[in-house]
Order: sequence, then structure tokens, then C-alpha cells
Amino acid sequence: MKMNQDFYTESEKKVLELNIRKTIFELVRKHAGCHFRELERKSKLATGTIKYHLNYLVKNQLISEIKENNNIRYFPKGFNSENKRTLSVLRQKSVRNILLYILVHEYCNHEQIAKKVNLSNSTISWHLKKLIKSNIIQSHKEGRKTYFKIKINKQDIINLLITYKESFLDQLVNNIIEMWEID
Repeated sequence: MKMNQDFYTESEKKVLELNIRKTIFELVRKHAGCHFRELERKSKLATGTIKYHLNYLVKNQLISEIKENNNIRYFPKGFNSENKRTLSVLRQKSVRNILLYILVHEYCNHEQIAKKVNLSNSTISWHLKKLIKSNIIQSHKEGRKTYFKIKINKQDIINLLITYKESFLDQLVNNIIEMWEID
């Protein structure tokens, strides 16, 4: 993913003149939504160095950051808040597996999810509550069962999965993308 200099102002180009900063910026573009430690591992730079340059890029508005519990996630300029929220969720493997199951099996219940996702019932419940609170899925109760479906635009999820496919390194993501491309 090479940077097209035509889309940046002169001041932004000046910020990216430093090779190490440009490298970090490209990492954030390629792995949007990654947290600090993951970017640190991928860059193989010292903690202080990467922290300094990430802060500099945030200050100059070439990237943005979202604080989430004890993690900070980084996004390239131009990401809307819904895509930031969605990609933050997709970066978490367990939550991603639940979300992908709901994406493929619209209007499924907890029991169906538990059979396929290989997580404890309490963990699935916790993640489902988090997805509902984030307004990514919605629930509907029928009798004693609660059913879940995607609340946000499904195509946005697919587009994020396709765009950042390489950064997930996940066979489940590959299967979903292949299935979606067949339709």
C-alpha cells in the first residue's frame, strides 16, 4: 500500500519526509485499527521511538487514535467513526468470529453461535452484550430465545474485511470473503 503524495497537503508531506515516520504511517494505513503493542511488534522499533512518532502523526492529524480500555488503536486519516468502531471489533479474534457467524447466519441465537464459535457461553454472552452496546448488532427476543442480527451496513463490514484481509491472517475471514465474492 504505497502512499500517493498527491492527496496530502504540503505540511503533511513535510511530516512524512522522515523515513521512520513514513514507515510507521504506512504500518497504520496497512493495519488500521491495530493497537500500540501490535504496531510496536510489527515495526520492531523501541517503545519510546514508536510512541513519539505515533503522537507526532496524531498531533499533525495524519492518523487518529481511539482509547479503548487499556489499548490505544490507530487509524489513518479519513476513517469515519462507525468504521473505526467496526474495525476495532474485527481486530479482536473472538469477537470477530462471533460477528462473522452472525453476518453469515442472520437471525441466529446464542445456542447456534456457541456450537460454532468454540467459546464458553459466558464469554459469548459478554461479547454479544459488547456488540449490542457498540450498536453493531441488535437482539430480538422471541419466547425464551434471543436472536441476533447485524445492525450496521453489512457491506461496510465486508469492505473492511476485504481491505484489511492481509492484516487479519485468519482463515475464517478468507472463507467469508470468498463466499461473499461468489454471490
